[in-house]
Amino acid sequence: MSSKLTLCGVCEYRNINKPSVVWCSECDEGLCGECKEHHAASRGTREHIIVQISEYQKLPSKILEITQTCQKHNEKYVIFCKKHDCPCCRRCVVETHDNCRELNAIDDVIRNVKSSSAFLEMEHMLAELSENLQRIRKDRQNNIKSLKENKTKIEREIKETRMLINNHLDKLQEILMKELYAAEEKENKKISCLISSIQEKEREITECQTNLDKIKQHASDLQTFLSMKHIQQDVTKNEQLIESLLKEDKTNNVTLSFEKENTFENLPTALNKMGTIILDTRSSNTTLIIRKNKQAQIIVPTTHVPTVDDLKLTLRQTIKTIGENINSCSLLPDGRMIFSCYFSGQINVMKTDGSFDFTLQTGSLISHIHYIEDSQNFIVTSGSGKSITIIDMKTGKKEKTIKCGSSVYGIAHNNGQLFYNGYNSGLCVVSLDDDSVTQLVKATIRQYSSIAVWSDQLYYINKDESVICCDLQGKLKWKSELKPFLQGALGITVDNHGRVYVSGFHSHNVVVISPDGNKHRLLLAEKDGPQWPQALFFNRKNNKLLIANITKEAFLYDVSS
Repeated sequence: MSSKLTLCGVCEYRNINKPSVVWCSECDEGLCGECKEHHAASRGTREHIIVQISEYQKLPSKILEITQTCQKHNEKYVIFCKKHDCPCCRRCVVETHDNCRELNAIDDVIRNVKSSSAFLEMEHMLAELSENLQRIRKDRQNNIKSLKENKTKIEREIKETRMLINNHLDKLQEILMKELYAAEEKENKKISCLISSIQEKEREITECQTNLDKIKQHASDLQTFLSMKHIQQDVTKNEQLIESLLKEDKTNNVTLSFEKENTFENLPTALNKMGTIILDTRSSNTTLIIRKNKQAQIIVPTTHVPTVDDLKLTLRQTIKTIGENINSCSLLPDGRMIFSCYFSGQINVMKTDGSFDFTLQTGSLISHIHYIEDSQNFIVTSGSGKSITIIDMKTGKKEKTIKCGSSVYGIAHNNGQLFYNGYNSGLCVVSLDDDSVTQLVKATIRQYSSIAVWSDQLYYINKDESVICCDLQGKLKWKSELKPFLQGALGITVDNHGRVYVSGFHSHNVVVISPDGNKHRLLLAEKDGPQWPQALFFNRKNNKLLIANITKEAFLYDVSS
Protein backbone atom coordinates (compact mmCIF):
# COMPACT_ATOMS: atom_id res chain seq x y z
CA MET A 1 0.00 0.00 0.00
CA SER A 2 2.90 2.41 0.75
CA SER A 3 4.37 2.23 -2.79
CA LYS A 4 0.90 2.49 -4.25
CA LEU A 5 0.41 5.75 -2.38
CA THR A 6 3.83 7.28 -2.99
CA LEU A 7 4.28 6.43 -6.70
CA CYS A 8 2.23 7.67 -9.64
CA GLY A 9 0.12 4.71 -10.80
CA VAL A 10 0.03 5.82 -14.45
CA CYS A 11 3.80 6.30 -14.65
CA GLU A 12 4.46 3.06 -12.77
CA TYR A 13 2.39 1.21 -15.39
CA ARG A 14 4.85 2.61 -17.97
CA ASN A 15 7.81 1.49 -15.80
CA ILE A 16 8.54 5.06 -14.72
CA ASN A 17 8.97 5.87 -11.04
CA LYS A 18 7.59 9.33 -10.28
CA PRO A 19 6.25 10.46 -6.89
CA SER A 20 2.50 11.03 -6.63
CA VAL A 21 1.20 14.41 -5.47
CA VAL A 22 -2.56 13.75 -5.46
CA TRP A 23 -4.81 10.73 -4.94
CA CYS A 24 -7.93 9.85 -6.94
CA SER A 25 -10.20 7.54 -4.96
CA GLU A 26 -12.31 6.65 -7.99
CA CYS A 27 -9.23 5.57 -9.98
CA ASP A 28 -7.76 4.12 -6.74
CA GLU A 29 -4.24 5.37 -7.53
CA GLY A 30 -1.86 8.27 -7.02
CA LEU A 31 -0.96 10.76 -9.74
CA CYS A 32 2.14 12.88 -10.37
CA GLY A 33 1.88 16.55 -11.38
CA GLU A 34 1.90 15.83 -15.13
CA CYS A 35 -0.61 12.97 -14.95
CA LYS A 36 -2.77 15.12 -12.68
CA GLU A 37 -3.16 17.65 -15.53
CA HIS A 38 -4.11 14.91 -18.03
CA HIS A 39 -6.48 13.41 -15.46
CA ALA A 40 -8.23 16.77 -14.98
CA ALA A 41 -8.53 17.33 -18.75
CA SER A 42 -9.73 13.84 -19.76
CA ARG A 43 -13.46 13.50 -20.36
CA GLY A 44 -13.66 10.24 -18.44
CA THR A 45 -11.89 11.53 -15.33
CA ARG A 46 -12.35 15.29 -15.22
CA GLU A 47 -15.27 14.93 -12.77
CA HIS A 48 -13.23 12.76 -10.36
CA ILE A 49 -12.48 14.27 -6.97
CA ILE A 50 -8.79 14.30 -6.01
CA VAL A 51 -7.04 15.11 -2.73
CA GLN A 52 -3.46 15.96 -1.87
CA ILE A 53 -1.49 12.77 -1.18
CA SER A 54 -0.24 14.23 2.12
CA GLU A 55 -3.82 14.73 3.29
CA TYR A 56 -4.98 11.32 2.05
CA GLN A 57 -2.18 9.59 3.98
CA LYS A 58 -3.57 11.05 7.22
CA LEU A 59 -6.49 8.60 7.01
CA PRO A 60 -6.33 5.63 9.43
CA SER A 61 -4.43 2.62 8.04
CA LYS A 62 -7.59 0.48 8.05
CA ILE A 63 -9.30 3.02 5.80
CA LEU A 64 -6.34 3.15 3.41
CA GLU A 65 -6.55 -0.64 3.06
CA ILE A 66 -10.10 -0.39 1.66
CA THR A 67 -9.87 -0.54 -2.14
CA GLN A 68 -12.36 0.23 -4.91
CA THR A 69 -11.75 -3.11 -6.62
CA CYS A 70 -12.50 -6.75 -5.86
CA GLN A 71 -9.32 -8.44 -4.65
CA LYS A 72 -10.44 -11.79 -6.05
CA HIS A 73 -11.20 -10.62 -9.61
CA ASN A 74 -9.38 -7.25 -9.75
CA GLU A 75 -12.51 -5.56 -11.09
CA LYS A 76 -14.24 -2.45 -9.77
CA TYR A 77 -17.10 -2.87 -7.27
CA VAL A 78 -20.41 -2.15 -9.00
CA ILE A 79 -23.04 -3.91 -6.85
CA PHE A 80 -23.81 -4.13 -3.12
CA CYS A 81 -25.48 -7.36 -1.90
CA LYS A 82 -27.71 -6.70 1.11
CA LYS A 83 -28.10 -10.40 1.84
CA HIS A 84 -24.36 -10.97 2.30
CA ASP A 85 -23.64 -7.38 3.35
CA CYS A 86 -20.72 -6.97 0.96
CA PRO A 87 -19.69 -5.10 -2.22
CA CYS A 88 -19.40 -7.15 -5.42
CA CYS A 89 -17.78 -6.78 -8.79
CA ARG A 90 -19.45 -7.92 -11.99
CA ARG A 91 -17.91 -11.39 -11.80
CA CYS A 92 -18.77 -11.82 -8.10
CA VAL A 93 -22.45 -11.33 -8.97
CA VAL A 94 -22.31 -14.01 -11.65
CA GLU A 95 -20.29 -16.52 -9.61
CA THR A 96 -21.66 -16.29 -6.07
CA HIS A 97 -24.64 -13.94 -5.95
CA ASP A 98 -26.79 -15.17 -8.85
CA ASN A 99 -29.56 -16.21 -6.42
CA CYS A 100 -29.46 -13.03 -4.34
CA ARG A 101 -32.45 -10.75 -4.81
CA GLU A 102 -31.41 -7.63 -2.92
CA LEU A 103 -28.70 -6.36 -5.27
CA ASN A 104 -28.29 -2.58 -5.58
CA ALA A 105 -25.96 -0.46 -7.66
CA ILE A 106 -23.12 0.53 -5.32
CA ASP A 107 -23.23 4.11 -6.62
CA ASP A 108 -26.84 4.35 -5.35
CA VAL A 109 -25.92 2.85 -1.96
CA ILE A 110 -22.99 5.18 -1.26
CA ARG A 111 -24.43 8.33 -2.79
CA ASN A 112 -24.38 11.22 -0.28
CA VAL A 113 -23.21 8.85 2.49
CA LYS A 114 -21.23 11.61 4.27
CA SER A 115 -24.35 13.76 4.54
CA SER A 116 -26.67 10.83 5.31
CA SER A 117 -28.60 10.48 8.53
CA ALA A 118 -26.54 7.38 9.34
CA PHE A 119 -23.25 9.33 9.23
CA LEU A 120 -24.78 12.23 11.19
CA GLU A 121 -26.13 9.76 13.73
CA MET A 122 -22.67 8.22 14.07
CA GLU A 123 -21.21 11.64 14.91
CA HIS A 124 -23.97 12.27 17.46
CA MET A 125 -23.50 8.84 19.05
CA LEU A 126 -19.74 9.34 19.45
CA ALA A 127 -20.29 12.78 20.95
CA GLU A 128 -22.94 11.33 23.27
CA LEU A 129 -20.66 8.50 24.38
CA SER A 130 -17.82 10.93 25.08
CA GLU A 131 -20.05 13.22 27.14
CA ASN A 132 -21.59 10.34 29.11
CA LEU A 133 -18.16 8.96 29.99
CA GLN A 134 -17.00 12.41 31.11
CA ARG A 135 -20.08 12.80 33.29
CA ILE A 136 -19.58 9.43 34.95
CA ARG A 137 -15.86 10.11 35.50
CA LYS A 138 -16.55 13.51 37.11
CA ASP A 139 -19.29 12.01 39.26
CA ARG A 140 -16.92 9.27 40.49
CA GLN A 141 -14.22 11.86 41.23
CA ASN A 142 -16.73 13.90 43.26
CA ASN A 143 -17.66 10.73 45.13
CA ILE A 144 -14.01 10.24 46.14
CA LYS A 145 -13.94 13.84 47.36
CA SER A 146 -17.14 13.39 49.38
CA LEU A 147 -15.80 10.15 50.87
CA LYS A 148 -12.76 12.04 52.07
CA GLU A 149 -14.96 14.73 53.60
CA ASN A 150 -17.09 12.04 55.25
CA LYS A 151 -13.97 10.44 56.64
CA THR A 152 -12.72 13.75 58.05
CA LYS A 153 -16.06 14.47 59.70
CA ILE A 154 -16.30 10.99 61.20
CA GLU A 155 -12.74 11.19 62.52
CA ARG A 156 -13.76 14.33 64.43
CA GLU A 157 -16.91 12.68 65.82
CA ILE A 158 -14.98 9.60 66.86
CA LYS A 159 -12.41 11.68 68.74
CA GLU A 160 -15.15 13.76 70.46
CA THR A 161 -16.91 10.54 71.48
CA ARG A 162 -13.71 9.06 72.81
CA MET A 163 -13.26 12.04 75.18
CA LEU A 164 -16.52 11.06 76.93
CA ILE A 165 -15.39 7.61 77.87
CA ASN A 166 -12.53 6.04 79.79
CA ASN A 167 -9.05 5.33 78.46
CA HIS A 168 -9.78 1.63 78.32
CA LEU A 169 -11.72 2.32 75.07
CA ASP A 170 -8.51 3.16 73.16
CA LYS A 171 -8.40 -0.29 71.69
CA LEU A 172 -11.98 -0.06 70.49
CA GLN A 173 -11.19 3.28 68.88
CA GLU A 174 -8.23 1.78 67.03
CA ILE A 175 -10.37 -1.07 65.72
CA LEU A 176 -13.05 1.33 64.61
CA MET A 177 -10.56 3.62 62.84
CA LYS A 178 -9.10 0.66 60.95
CA GLU A 179 -12.60 -0.33 59.90
CA LEU A 180 -13.23 3.22 58.66
CA TYR A 181 -9.99 3.42 56.68
CA ALA A 182 -10.50 -0.05 55.23
CA ALA A 183 -14.04 0.85 54.11
CA GLU A 184 -12.84 4.05 52.46
CA GLU A 185 -9.84 2.38 50.84
CA LYS A 186 -11.95 -0.47 49.49
CA GLU A 187 -14.49 1.88 47.92
CA ASN A 188 -11.75 4.21 46.64
CA LYS A 189 -10.09 1.30 44.86
CA LYS A 190 -13.38 0.28 43.25
CA ILE A 191 -14.14 3.81 42.06
CA SER A 192 -10.54 4.53 40.96
CA CYS A 193 -10.49 1.33 38.94
CA LEU A 194 -13.77 2.32 37.27
CA ILE A 195 -12.45 5.84 36.55
CA SER A 196 -9.32 4.38 34.96
CA SER A 197 -11.45 2.15 32.73
CA ILE A 198 -13.68 5.08 31.78
CA GLN A 199 -10.68 7.28 30.92
CA GLU A 200 -9.42 4.56 28.58
CA LYS A 201 -12.81 4.43 26.88
CA GLU A 202 -12.79 8.23 26.61
CA ARG A 203 -9.49 8.06 24.77
CA GLU A 204 -10.91 5.43 22.41
CA ILE A 205 -13.98 7.54 21.68
CA THR A 206 -11.81 10.64 21.07
CA GLU A 207 -9.73 8.63 18.61
CA CYS A 208 -12.92 7.44 16.87
CA GLN A 209 -14.13 11.04 16.60
CA THR A 210 -10.78 12.14 15.13
CA ASN A 211 -10.85 9.28 12.64
CA LEU A 212 -14.43 10.09 11.68
CA ASP A 213 -13.48 13.71 10.98
CA LYS A 214 -10.59 12.56 8.78
CA ILE A 215 -12.83 10.06 6.99
CA LYS A 216 -15.38 12.78 6.36
CA GLN A 217 -12.74 15.05 4.83
CA HIS A 218 -10.61 12.68 2.81
CA ALA A 219 -12.02 9.14 2.45
CA SER A 220 -14.00 7.95 -0.56
CA ASP A 221 -17.69 7.24 -0.18
CA LEU A 222 -17.09 3.50 -0.32
CA GLN A 223 -14.37 3.70 2.33
CA THR A 224 -16.67 5.83 4.46
CA PHE A 225 -19.56 3.41 4.05
CA LEU A 226 -17.56 0.30 4.90
CA SER A 227 -15.61 1.88 7.78
CA MET A 228 -18.85 3.03 9.44
CA LYS A 229 -19.66 -0.60 10.22
CA HIS A 230 -16.46 -0.99 12.26
CA ILE A 231 -17.09 2.26 14.11
CA GLN A 232 -20.68 1.16 14.78
CA GLN A 233 -19.38 -1.99 16.48
CA ASP A 234 -17.12 0.09 18.75
CA VAL A 235 -20.01 2.43 19.55
CA THR A 236 -22.30 -0.48 20.42
CA LYS A 237 -19.70 -2.01 22.75
CA ASN A 238 -19.24 1.28 24.60
CA GLU A 239 -22.99 1.79 24.88
CA GLN A 240 -23.28 -1.69 26.36
CA LEU A 241 -20.50 -0.76 28.82
CA ILE A 242 -22.43 2.28 30.01
CA GLU A 243 -25.63 0.25 30.27
CA SER A 244 -23.81 -2.42 32.30
CA LEU A 245 -22.38 0.25 34.64
CA LEU A 246 -25.89 1.50 35.35
CA LYS A 247 -27.45 -1.97 35.52
CA GLU A 248 -24.81 -3.33 37.90
CA ASP A 249 -25.10 -0.24 40.16
CA LYS A 250 -21.41 0.59 39.67
CA THR A 251 -22.23 4.30 39.54
CA ASN A 252 -24.09 4.36 42.84
CA ASN A 253 -22.74 6.98 45.25
CA VAL A 254 -21.10 5.58 48.38
CA THR A 255 -21.05 7.62 51.60
CA LEU A 256 -19.60 7.01 55.05
CA SER A 257 -21.43 7.91 58.26
CA PHE A 258 -21.08 7.17 61.95
CA GLU A 259 -23.64 5.91 64.46
CA LYS A 260 -22.84 5.99 68.16
CA GLU A 261 -23.74 3.14 70.46
CA ASN A 262 -26.58 4.00 72.88
CA THR A 263 -24.88 2.30 75.81
CA PHE A 264 -23.08 5.31 77.25
CA GLU A 265 -25.56 5.61 80.15
CA ASN A 266 -24.66 2.10 81.20
CA LEU A 267 -21.05 3.01 81.93
CA PRO A 268 -19.03 1.79 83.82
CA THR A 269 -20.60 -1.56 82.76
CA ALA A 270 -18.65 -3.41 80.06
CA LEU A 271 -18.88 -1.55 76.77
CA ASN A 272 -18.54 -3.81 73.75
CA LYS A 273 -18.48 -1.20 70.97
CA MET A 274 -17.87 2.51 70.59
CA GLY A 275 -19.85 2.80 67.37
CA THR A 276 -20.40 1.44 63.85
CA ILE A 277 -19.12 2.57 60.47
CA ILE A 278 -22.12 2.67 58.09
CA LEU A 279 -21.60 2.25 54.35
CA ASP A 280 -24.60 3.67 52.49
CA THR A 281 -25.15 3.24 48.75
CA ARG A 282 -27.62 5.30 46.74
CA SER A 283 -28.29 5.96 43.08
CA SER A 284 -25.97 8.41 41.32
CA ASN A 285 -27.25 11.87 40.38
CA THR A 286 -25.37 11.74 37.07
CA THR A 287 -27.71 12.36 34.14
CA LEU A 288 -26.76 10.65 30.89
CA ILE A 289 -27.76 11.55 27.35
CA ILE A 290 -29.90 8.83 25.78
CA ARG A 291 -31.02 9.48 22.21
CA LYS A 292 -34.46 8.06 21.55
CA ASN A 293 -35.02 5.57 18.74
CA LYS A 294 -31.40 5.97 17.64
CA GLN A 295 -31.25 2.40 16.40
CA ALA A 296 -34.13 3.09 14.05
CA GLN A 297 -32.13 5.97 12.53
CA ILE A 298 -29.10 3.83 11.67
CA ILE A 299 -29.46 2.70 8.07
CA VAL A 300 -26.26 0.68 7.81
CA PRO A 301 -27.37 -2.72 6.42
CA THR A 302 -27.79 -5.48 9.01
CA THR A 303 -25.43 -8.42 8.72
CA HIS A 304 -26.87 -11.79 7.75
CA VAL A 305 -25.51 -14.54 10.02
CA PRO A 306 -25.22 -17.79 8.01
CA THR A 307 -26.52 -20.99 9.61
CA VAL A 308 -25.50 -24.63 9.16
CA ASP A 309 -28.34 -24.96 6.62
CA ASP A 310 -26.86 -22.15 4.47
CA LEU A 311 -23.47 -23.86 4.21
CA LYS A 312 -22.36 -25.22 0.81
CA LEU A 313 -19.21 -27.19 -0.06
CA THR A 314 -17.56 -27.25 -3.49
CA LEU A 315 -14.74 -29.75 -4.00
CA ARG A 316 -11.79 -27.82 -5.42
CA GLN A 317 -9.01 -30.40 -5.23
CA THR A 318 -8.18 -33.99 -4.24
CA ILE A 319 -4.62 -34.38 -2.95
CA LYS A 320 -2.57 -37.58 -2.90
CA THR A 321 -0.89 -37.43 0.50
CA ILE A 322 2.49 -38.86 1.55
CA GLY A 323 3.05 -41.00 4.64
CA GLU A 324 0.78 -42.76 7.11
CA ASN A 325 -1.17 -41.87 10.24
CA ILE A 326 -1.80 -38.25 9.22
CA ASN A 327 -2.94 -36.71 12.49
CA SER A 328 -3.31 -33.05 11.55
CA CYS A 329 -3.20 -30.67 8.60
CA SER A 330 -3.11 -26.95 7.85
CA LEU A 331 -3.02 -24.38 5.06
CA LEU A 332 -0.21 -21.84 4.73
CA PRO A 333 -1.02 -18.23 3.70
CA ASP A 334 0.33 -18.88 0.19
CA GLY A 335 -2.04 -21.85 -0.31
CA ARG A 336 0.46 -24.67 0.34
CA MET A 337 -0.82 -27.60 2.41
CA ILE A 338 0.97 -29.24 5.36
CA PHE A 339 0.36 -32.69 6.86
CA SER A 340 1.91 -34.27 9.98
CA CYS A 341 2.64 -38.01 10.25
CA TYR A 342 2.55 -39.30 13.82
CA PHE A 343 5.09 -42.15 13.94
CA SER A 344 7.55 -41.03 11.25
CA GLY A 345 7.94 -37.55 12.80
CA GLN A 346 7.59 -35.88 9.39
CA ILE A 347 5.89 -32.66 8.35
CA ASN A 348 5.16 -32.89 4.62
CA VAL A 349 4.54 -29.65 2.70
CA MET A 350 2.57 -29.89 -0.59
CA LYS A 351 2.37 -27.24 -3.29
CA THR A 352 -0.94 -25.65 -4.29
CA ASP A 353 -1.23 -28.05 -7.27
CA GLY A 354 -0.91 -31.05 -4.92
CA SER A 355 2.68 -31.93 -5.83
CA PHE A 356 5.35 -32.55 -3.17
CA ASP A 357 7.33 -29.51 -1.99
CA PHE A 358 9.56 -30.54 0.94
CA THR A 359 9.69 -32.43 4.26
CA LEU A 360 10.65 -31.27 7.73
CA GLN A 361 12.09 -34.12 9.82
CA THR A 362 11.69 -33.49 13.56
CA GLY A 363 13.30 -36.69 14.86
CA SER A 364 10.44 -37.42 17.25
CA LEU A 365 6.74 -38.25 17.32
CA ILE A 366 4.43 -35.62 15.81
CA SER A 367 0.84 -35.50 16.96
CA HIS A 368 -0.48 -32.09 15.85
CA ILE A 369 0.83 -28.97 14.15
CA HIS A 370 -0.23 -25.33 14.26
CA TYR A 371 1.21 -22.55 12.06
CA ILE A 372 1.55 -19.02 13.53
CA GLU A 373 1.54 -16.60 10.60
CA ASP A 374 2.95 -13.59 12.49
CA SER A 375 6.14 -15.36 13.58
CA GLN A 376 6.20 -17.93 10.72
CA ASN A 377 6.69 -20.71 13.26
CA PHE A 378 5.37 -24.26 13.39
CA ILE A 379 4.07 -25.35 16.80
CA VAL A 380 4.50 -29.13 16.99
CA THR A 381 3.14 -31.46 19.70
CA SER A 382 4.60 -34.88 20.45
CA GLY A 383 1.55 -36.73 21.83
CA SER A 384 2.86 -39.20 24.44
CA GLY A 385 6.28 -37.46 24.16
CA LYS A 386 4.92 -34.80 26.55
CA SER A 387 6.51 -31.78 24.85
CA ILE A 388 5.85 -28.88 22.48
CA THR A 389 8.47 -27.88 19.90
CA ILE A 390 8.63 -24.53 18.09
CA ILE A 391 10.22 -24.72 14.60
CA ASP A 392 11.19 -21.79 12.38
CA MET A 393 9.42 -22.31 9.05
CA LYS A 394 12.07 -20.35 7.09
CA THR A 395 15.11 -22.24 8.39
CA GLY A 396 13.57 -25.52 9.54
CA LYS A 397 15.49 -25.21 12.82
CA LYS A 398 14.09 -25.81 16.30
CA GLU A 399 13.79 -22.59 18.30
CA LYS A 400 12.88 -24.20 21.61
CA THR A 401 11.17 -27.16 23.28
CA ILE A 402 8.66 -26.81 26.13
CA LYS A 403 8.27 -29.73 28.57
CA CYS A 404 4.62 -30.10 29.59
CA GLY A 405 4.59 -33.00 32.06
CA SER A 406 1.64 -34.66 30.30
CA SER A 407 0.63 -35.97 26.88
CA VAL A 408 0.18 -33.21 24.30
CA TYR A 409 -2.14 -33.67 21.30
CA GLY A 410 -4.29 -31.00 19.59
CA ILE A 411 -3.01 -27.41 19.95
CA ALA A 412 -4.12 -23.85 19.12
CA HIS A 413 -2.56 -20.39 19.56
CA ASN A 414 -4.24 -17.23 20.84
CA ASN A 415 -2.68 -13.95 22.00
CA GLY A 416 0.67 -15.30 23.21
CA GLN A 417 -0.79 -18.48 24.72
CA LEU A 418 -0.83 -22.11 23.53
CA PHE A 419 -3.94 -24.13 24.43
CA TYR A 420 -3.53 -27.90 24.15
CA ASN A 421 -5.24 -31.26 24.66
CA GLY A 422 -3.46 -32.79 27.66
CA TYR A 423 -5.49 -36.05 27.51
CA ASN A 424 -5.84 -37.20 31.16
CA SER A 425 -4.52 -33.82 32.34
CA GLY A 426 -7.44 -32.02 30.66
CA LEU A 427 -7.37 -28.79 28.70
CA CYS A 428 -4.15 -26.88 29.45
CA VAL A 429 -2.57 -23.54 28.52
CA VAL A 430 1.11 -22.56 28.09
CA SER A 431 2.28 -18.95 28.37
CA LEU A 432 4.94 -18.23 25.74
CA ASP A 433 6.37 -15.51 28.01
CA ASP A 434 7.69 -17.91 30.65
CA ASP A 435 6.68 -21.42 29.35
CA SER A 436 4.49 -21.94 32.44
CA VAL A 437 1.74 -24.58 32.16
CA THR A 438 -1.73 -24.19 33.74
CA GLN A 439 -4.66 -26.60 33.74
CA LEU A 440 -7.71 -24.80 32.35
CA VAL A 441 -10.32 -27.59 32.40
CA LYS A 442 -10.07 -30.67 34.62
CA ALA A 443 -11.39 -33.47 32.40
CA THR A 444 -10.27 -36.38 30.25
CA ILE A 445 -10.11 -35.24 26.64
CA ARG A 446 -10.28 -37.72 23.77
CA GLN A 447 -6.79 -38.99 22.93
CA TYR A 448 -5.30 -37.91 19.55
CA SER A 449 -8.06 -35.29 19.09
CA SER A 450 -7.68 -31.68 17.95
CA ILE A 451 -8.80 -28.48 19.68
CA ALA A 452 -9.78 -25.12 18.13
CA VAL A 453 -9.97 -21.45 19.13
CA TRP A 454 -12.38 -18.90 17.64
CA SER A 455 -12.98 -15.39 18.99
CA ASP A 456 -12.98 -15.83 22.80
CA GLN A 457 -14.07 -19.48 22.75
CA LEU A 458 -12.33 -22.88 22.93
CA TYR A 459 -13.62 -26.11 21.35
CA TYR A 460 -12.53 -29.66 22.19
CA ILE A 461 -13.77 -33.28 22.12
CA ASN A 462 -14.47 -34.98 25.44
CA LYS A 463 -13.59 -38.59 26.24
CA ASP A 464 -17.26 -39.55 25.69
CA GLU A 465 -16.98 -37.94 22.19
CA SER A 466 -19.24 -35.02 23.06
CA VAL A 467 -18.19 -31.68 21.57
CA ILE A 468 -17.51 -29.01 24.23
CA CYS A 469 -17.41 -25.21 23.89
CA CYS A 470 -16.00 -23.10 26.73
CA ASP A 471 -14.57 -19.60 27.16
CA LEU A 472 -10.84 -18.88 27.43
CA GLN A 473 -11.04 -19.24 31.21
CA GLY A 474 -12.49 -22.77 30.88
CA LYS A 475 -16.12 -21.94 31.77
CA LEU A 476 -18.57 -24.25 29.95
CA LYS A 477 -20.80 -22.56 27.33
CA TRP A 478 -22.41 -25.59 25.65
CA LYS A 479 -22.07 -29.33 25.13
CA SER A 480 -23.28 -31.24 22.06
CA GLU A 481 -23.94 -35.02 22.18
CA LEU A 482 -23.86 -36.51 18.66
CA LYS A 483 -23.73 -40.28 19.26
CA PRO A 484 -24.39 -42.49 17.30
CA PHE A 485 -24.47 -39.91 14.50
CA LEU A 486 -20.75 -39.17 14.96
CA GLN A 487 -18.35 -41.94 16.05
CA GLY A 488 -14.65 -41.65 16.80
CA ALA A 489 -14.59 -37.84 16.74
CA LEU A 490 -11.00 -36.59 16.28
CA GLY A 491 -10.67 -33.49 14.07
CA ILE A 492 -12.28 -30.17 14.99
CA THR A 493 -12.12 -26.69 13.42
CA VAL A 494 -14.26 -23.50 13.38
CA ASP A 495 -15.17 -21.07 10.57
CA ASN A 496 -15.66 -17.28 10.58
CA HIS A 497 -19.27 -17.58 11.78
CA GLY A 498 -18.61 -19.91 14.73
CA ARG A 499 -19.84 -23.03 12.95
CA VAL A 500 -17.94 -26.09 14.25
CA TYR A 501 -16.72 -28.86 11.89
CA VAL A 502 -15.98 -32.30 13.42
CA SER A 503 -14.63 -35.44 11.68
CA GLY A 504 -15.88 -38.91 12.64
CA PHE A 505 -12.97 -41.37 12.32
CA HIS A 506 -15.12 -44.52 12.74
CA SER A 507 -18.31 -43.13 11.15
CA HIS A 508 -16.34 -41.91 8.07
CA ASN A 509 -18.08 -38.52 7.96
CA VAL A 510 -17.84 -34.82 8.71
CA VAL A 511 -20.50 -33.00 10.75
CA VAL A 512 -21.09 -29.26 11.18
CA ILE A 513 -22.56 -27.87 14.44
CA SER A 514 -24.33 -24.50 14.88
CA PRO A 515 -22.55 -21.76 16.88
CA ASP A 516 -24.85 -22.33 19.88
CA GLY A 517 -24.41 -26.12 19.79
CA ASN A 518 -28.15 -26.75 19.42
CA LYS A 519 -28.20 -27.95 15.82
CA HIS A 520 -26.04 -30.17 13.61
CA ARG A 521 -25.97 -31.35 10.03
CA LEU A 522 -24.20 -34.15 8.12
CA LEU A 523 -21.81 -32.36 5.77
CA LEU A 524 -19.90 -35.23 4.15
CA ALA A 525 -20.54 -38.99 4.23
CA GLU A 526 -18.21 -41.89 3.32
CA LYS A 527 -19.43 -41.85 -0.28
CA ASP A 528 -18.15 -38.25 -0.56
CA GLY A 529 -14.55 -39.24 0.22
CA PRO A 530 -13.91 -39.33 4.00
CA GLN A 531 -12.47 -42.75 4.94
CA TRP A 532 -10.96 -42.74 8.42
CA PRO A 533 -10.70 -38.92 8.48
CA GLN A 534 -8.46 -37.66 11.31
CA ALA A 535 -7.56 -34.08 10.41
CA LEU A 536 -9.57 -30.92 9.64
CA PHE A 537 -8.49 -27.32 9.05
CA PHE A 538 -10.58 -24.26 8.11
CA ASN A 539 -8.75 -21.31 6.53
CA ARG A 540 -10.72 -18.25 7.67
CA LYS A 541 -9.02 -15.87 5.23
CA ASN A 542 -10.27 -17.56 2.06
CA ASN A 543 -13.06 -19.86 3.36
CA LYS A 544 -11.41 -23.17 2.48
CA LEU A 545 -11.84 -26.46 4.35
CA LEU A 546 -9.02 -29.06 4.24
CA ILE A 547 -9.92 -32.64 5.25
CA ALA A 548 -7.29 -35.41 5.47
CA ASN A 549 -7.88 -39.17 5.74
CA ILE A 550 -5.42 -41.18 7.83
CA THR A 551 -3.65 -42.18 4.57
CA LYS A 552 -3.72 -41.69 0.78
CA GLU A 553 -6.08 -38.75 0.24
CA ALA A 554 -7.00 -35.26 1.40
CA PHE A 555 -9.74 -32.99 0.07
CA LEU A 556 -9.81 -29.19 -0.32
CA TYR A 557 -13.26 -27.56 -0.40
CA ASP A 558 -14.51 -24.03 -1.06
CA VAL A 559 -17.04 -23.09 1.65
CA SER A 560 -19.88 -20.67 0.89
CA SER A 561 -23.12 -19.68 2.62
